Amino acid sequence: MPLSIERYLVGPLRNNLYLLVDDQAKEAVVIDPSTESQKAFHRMQELQQAGFRLAAIWNTHGHFDHVCDNARWSSEFRAPVFLHREDAFFLDRLKDQALWFGLPVPEPVAVSTWLDGGETLTVGSHTALVVHTPGHSPGSVTFLFKTEGACISGDVLFRGSVGRVDLPGSSPGQLQHSLRLLLELPDATRVLPGHDEETTIGNERAFNPYCHNLAIPSEEILA
Repeated sequence: MPLSIERYLVGPLRNNLYLLVDDQAKEAVVIDPSTESQKAFHRMQELQQAGFRLAAIWNTHGHFDHVCDNARWSSEFRAPVFLHREDAFFLDRLKDQALWFGLPVPEPVAVSTWLDGGETLTVGSHTALVVHTPGHSPGSVTFLFKTEGACISGDVLFRGSVGRVDLPGSSPGQLQHSLRLLLELPDATRVLPGHDEETTIGNERAFNPYCHNLAIPSEEILA
């Protein structure tokens, strides 16, 4: 049975929250629960009443607008939180990040599983490869569903653009390397970013100015 990927536009920064649902296994995962995530939250409550469980909360990176509702979701659904260990310092600075955005300070929550990249995570019978794609932040990751031909890229790759590299811990060089990795995926691969609309690898290879003139050693190809 196909993996259902539900997209919710949430919060003042227009974040994409993704709810992944395996109907057969009655299991779900939420990716990047941001502020004002009530609609997705209520959807998950409905699923829970129908016998589904929220297996985990996956964060593409540790920036405030991608993790600020972690505690609420984790408390309500007793779901563990996954984050790359190199973004741990952002969680220690949630208050500072919230004040910078002019938003309420969220309740902190402990990370249950620290990611390094290379892990395989599951949503029911569906598997995702955790690809470490730093640059926008040191611990940015992309969740790659090879069988489904989709990747959830956080703020690494957008339609026609890429993530900012003028923030603490960001690196233009690392971002370029991460883009090289992603651009080796098949053209038809769906790119589900942290902001803005869905795109494909082929579209970004052809039209995204930040993705031109990039080369990568063959041993690092993901596809």
